[in-house]
Amino acid sequence: MIEKRRSTRVPIHLTLSICDLYKQDVSGIHQLDAPIEVTDISEHGVGFTSECILPLDYYFNASVNFQNDISYTATLQIVRCNIIDGSHYSYGGAFINLSPELLENIRDHVSLYSE
Repeated sequence: MIEKRRSTRVPIHLTLSICDLYKQDVSGIHQLDAPIEVTDISEHGVGFTSECILPLDYYFNASVNFQNDISYTATLQIVRCNIIDGSHYSYGGAFINLSPELLENIRDHVSLYSE
């Protein structure tokens, strides 16, 4: 299988909750309680699973915490969805306007995992 990703993804276990989804045209889905489990991360995005069906090309803000207990806010765009089984879905989210500090932490995590 040919790898299509621009950067290496490594496993990570984070639990997030999506409250609001929005599109660039300001339309959105609000008061959503969609727990997600982040399964992998790279400097371009994350892979995650959820029991909720989430629409492609919508955005959400996520708080990402690494082991240094510093929280970073990032915007993710939902770019991929696959059905795992009847009640679980696998998603790909692309980072939008990633902060330099979060990018550095992701690179550190990737290099630690790769050693």
